[in-house]
Amino acid sequence: MYCYSAYGLILVSDLPLPELQAGLGRPDVRIRMIGSKSNCESEDCPIECIDATPARVHLSWGSVADLVIENGNVITVIPGPAADEESLRLFIGGAGLGVLLHQRGLLVLHGSAVAIRDSAIGFVGAKGWGKSTTATALHRRGHALVTDELLVVDLDKNGAPSARPGSPYLKLWRDALLETGGSPESARQVLLGADKYFLEASLVAPPGVPLRRIYILDAGDRLDAARIHAAAAFFGVVPHLYVSRFGTQFLKSAGCQIAFSRLARVLRRVETIRLTRRNDLAQLSDIAALVESDCLDKGSGLGFLDTAFA
Repeated sequence: MYCYSAYGLILVSDLPLPELQAGLGRPDVRIRMIGSKSNCESEDCPIECIDATPARVHLSWGSVADLVIENGNVITVIPGPAADEESLRLFIGGAGLGVLLHQRGLLVLHGSAVAIRDSAIGFVGAKGWGKSTTATALHRRGHALVTDELLVVDLDKNGAPSARPGSPYLKLWRDALLETGGSPESARQVLLGADKYFLEASLVAPPGVPLRRIYILDAGDRLDAARIHAAAAFFGVVPHLYVSRFGTQFLKSAGCQIAFSRLARVLRRVETIRLTRRNDLAQLSDIAALVESDCLDKGSGLGFLDTAFA
């Protein structure tokens, strides 16, 4: 049995999850392994939702495993007969925890975040549009990592949003790793044979960092950051709800209208920026500098403090 801490929770697991920080205390979540799948499709097939209710979701990823996520506190893993641990960990740490955190009443976005001074800054966008890469570029400039892949947002009793720290690792493709100063030779692969690597953060944000901004990454010939009003922000961010990846039927079956309401509440308190740029790693340092300057602009009205994390 292994014990970890992530997203403000204590998790105990039958499977080692080395991408998470070690934890101690009464467990909030149990991850258990049972049996083995009998019917296995290719690992290349997408993750599918077999069935869903607000309290129970059954996901399947081809030959890797099935996951049954229940009541926000149990993930049951039914591995394929030849499943490797790297694939199982990827499935659990992404889709499994994403659904579980949604069941616990948290807003879960498919995105990354760093802390610039005392405030969390999130990045959402289409697959391959540089969420992790942008976060890494800012991390290299001295800003603490909050999370990668799962941007988990909590609301306090006054409705103020904060981002929950997740894994202390980012996941980067080889070209992005090289562009941000990393080395594939010294990094661990996310999956055996895949050209994607783990990068361990040197500075991790503490719990309870207020979420101040969300940048929606978009295509454009000119590098620009433009503020958008709440209504447009809602429709811009909805596709990046983590549970949106499982389709309309899942959204209906799992009671995701609650997630829409939660998102609307968050966006009333968070400034949303459309960040347009070329999908070009050569522009990465300019993107990071623009975001940093934009966030540190004392005329922004966001209340960024002058105290950095120690």
